[in-house]
Amino acid sequence: MGLKSQLSDFLFQKLENQVPPVLDVGFEPALPSRILDADEPHPEGEALPESPIAEGQTFVICYINGQGAKSTRRITVRALKRTSEARILLLARCAETRKEMHFRADRIKYCMDINGALYEPPAAFLAEIFSLDPHDADLLAAEEFAKPENWPPKDTVFGLLRQQLGHDLTLMAAMAESDGQISETEADAILQYVRHRADLFGIDLDKERARKVLGFLRRLRPTQDQIRAALDEIGDRSPKSQLDIVTACTEVMLADGEIHSREANLLNQIRSDLRAG
Repeated sequence: MGLKSQLSDFLFQKLENQVPPVLDVGFEPALPSRILDADEPHPEGEALPESPIAEGQTFVICYINGQGAKSTRRITVRALKRTSEARILLLARCAETRKEMHFRADRIKYCMDINGALYEPPAAFLAEIFSLDPHDADLLAAEEFAKPENWPPKDTVFGLLRQQLGHDLTLMAAMAESDGQISETEADAILQYVRHRADLFGIDLDKERARKVLGFLRRLRPTQDQIRAALDEIGDRSPKSQLDIVTACTEVMLADGEIHSREANLLNQIRSDLRAG
């Protein structure tokens, strides 16, 4: 039995039972009495090229909808879209309503990261974590906020690294026993794997890129589509490459000092099968 078949049911069941995102700081959602999807109806819009990178990123937004109602909620991004009206939409799952909702980026008052850092106005933060080009970044800014003169430079090398390791990071994040978050120790363990792979690619993982990797990892809550795609791609790799990723998952699982028997038994069985094969 291969890695894909052994992990599929386990990870999808784990995803269904996953608790809402947990922040490093105390957080209480604030919602209006009547929860409205963000300014529906919207034109369908086109997915941005950066949408796959944005998928799974989780943080808090303070949102003001078209009726002026303010809400504070945790969201996990599913996709980024650009409408015919030149608006950027975040299609995201709201942890408070447990529904997928559209949020206009220019109506987000502020964002709060997993570590509690607050970004108001939020446009520069969103531009960086989504690696948006300057044209689309300009569409993020709310009218009441002046647009930054200089957007965060787009790091194409970092984007390439995320693209090359996207499936690996998805699988390791999904395997992490996070109780609602990827802990700092788990993220550090994954970062060591990223450093090793970056060296093989000839990519310099300097201090700034390491900061971006850690932020990306701690925000990552893999979606079902991401997990499925990761299992498909990793399952087609050589047994040696599969063994490397399973070993890395095991190290991540042990990083918090707790051994969770179900995960440990599953990964040990996969490692044994791969070695025997």
